[in-house]
Amino acid sequence: MSLLYISISASVFILAVIFLRSLLIHKLPKMTFMFLWSVALVQLLVPVSVQSQFSIFTAADHLSRMFSTSKLISTPESSTIVNGTTVIMPPITEHLTAPMMPLETTSPISPIVWVWFIGFTLCALYFIIPHLRYRKFYKMAVPIGNDFIKKWQHSNLLRRDVQIRQLDHISTPLTYGIFRPVVLLPKNLDYNDEEQLELILTHEFTHIKRFDILKKWILAASVCVHWFNPLVWIMNILANRDIELFCDETVIRKFGENTKPTYARALVRLEEKKIGLSPMISSFSKNSTEERIISIMKTKKITIATMLLAIGLVASVVIIFATSALDKTEASTGVNNPTDEPSAEIVPALSHGPITTDLVPALSQGATITDIMPHDLTFNKKYDVPKLIDSLMASKYRAVYLDNEIYLRVMMDNTVQISKNNGAVWKKYDTNEVDAKEFAKWLLINDPIPGYSMKEVQSRLANGAKVKHLVFENVKEMYFIIDRNGVQIELVQPEKISSVLIDGQRMMITSAISAQMLKSFYDLLVSNNILSETHAEQDYSERIKYLEKNLPNFIVTK
Repeated sequence: MSLLYISISASVFILAVIFLRSLLIHKLPKMTFMFLWSVALVQLLVPVSVQSQFSIFTAADHLSRMFSTSKLISTPESSTIVNGTTVIMPPITEHLTAPMMPLETTSPISPIVWVWFIGFTLCALYFIIPHLRYRKFYKMAVPIGNDFIKKWQHSNLLRRDVQIRQLDHISTPLTYGIFRPVVLLPKNLDYNDEEQLELILTHEFTHIKRFDILKKWILAASVCVHWFNPLVWIMNILANRDIELFCDETVIRKFGENTKPTYARALVRLEEKKIGLSPMISSFSKNSTEERIISIMKTKKITIATMLLAIGLVASVVIIFATSALDKTEASTGVNNPTDEPSAEIVPALSHGPITTDLVPALSQGATITDIMPHDLTFNKKYDVPKLIDSLMASKYRAVYLDNEIYLRVMMDNTVQISKNNGAVWKKYDTNEVDAKEFAKWLLINDPIPGYSMKEVQSRLANGAKVKHLVFENVKEMYFIIDRNGVQIELVQPEKISSVLIDGQRMMITSAISAQMLKSFYDLLVSNNILSETHAEQDYSERIKYLEKNLPNFIVTK
């Protein structure tokens, strides 16, 4: 998964949590929101998604398919010109100049990665520099010789060694450090008010018990990684507030509701002395005091009904907003990692029978160069192929290609997956990025009569389209032109290879192709829910009749 995809997916969940928090922050246990923020952090920092049929993304995908299908069926007469459709190009060897040399690849680190890295670095410095600066002041703290504090600490020992020290450079109590935590108390604190001291120390020790400093570091890490996402910054602010609210709630429940006024007054007095502090510490009065006081006064005993409501809401929000769309296609085709070997138990999903590779080249049958050119099989440009394109775009793929050697598909995140065993196992292939300007010049020289609008492609390249390059073992190459409008594939090969493809507004094949290969292509469309079986069988039969009638070199292999 790309970082942008992860960030967008997590943003949906963050928005749901923000909305739920605005409605129920003072009605549900504060642990509810701490758990939800933890799920958001996992989404942002762990590149693993859990699929669910109840996910909002599954519903959106289903509605998108329904809308696309109903729109096409209701207006079959209308002309459909698809902006930003997937375009898959046929072989271009007819126009290639010999010898063909691949373009030089650019640096593996793209400008976008550099921009992200610079933003990440600046954001990390934003958190680290203030923390290091304040650590110098913290080291100047001295031990406290207060009998009450010593007695209280002795009766509230933790597994980690905790120091309680005094510092005159601060105005409010704070805690810093993860493994060797230190509680700092201001010098001007009223050390005779033992009730206030007990509340403050309990608050700070609660932070230490829950490793809240570590949570703040993880939140800061998520902001650094996703610095470009404003919702992650908002999450950081609200999650830090909820850390304090959860701590306040724990203190109130420990000492009883009678301590609410005393605890609130302590917050107000300390708020008057508050100064700017490092974001990597837990401060007794660092967050929004007004929200905390309201939360303190509204803290009530947790009932079974409230707990069940919280559990139900958390489960519902996580399942609906924190899971990804159900991947039916991938489940059926068995996508494996590149290092995985094909399993004998995996059943090919793209073909109902073996694909014959014993294809007789058209040129060996006396065909001319013209006969080997791709043939346009579009019957009705107002409805036929545009429907396939819309269905393809509504699926998880941006492009599909099939020949007698490979099946290829470009996923929605622009990764390239290839199967060399009739679709039983798919492997992800890495691509190199090439310079778009150099590729534009190369294209004009080596493919002056492409099967698409050269003007349109040159415009896409000039407007920031990326070009990726992939070389196969048999010296066959592919260039992928990728932008927000879709994908175009430029195929370079030393020999003629039979192929089936979908163009932006056409369906094309080479004349030296078998009926079985065409059948396998329709199996691919059906298995990926791009076509229904009825539509596929009908369209396949019509195209076979057309090929037998119009292409004398078409090979009918039963």
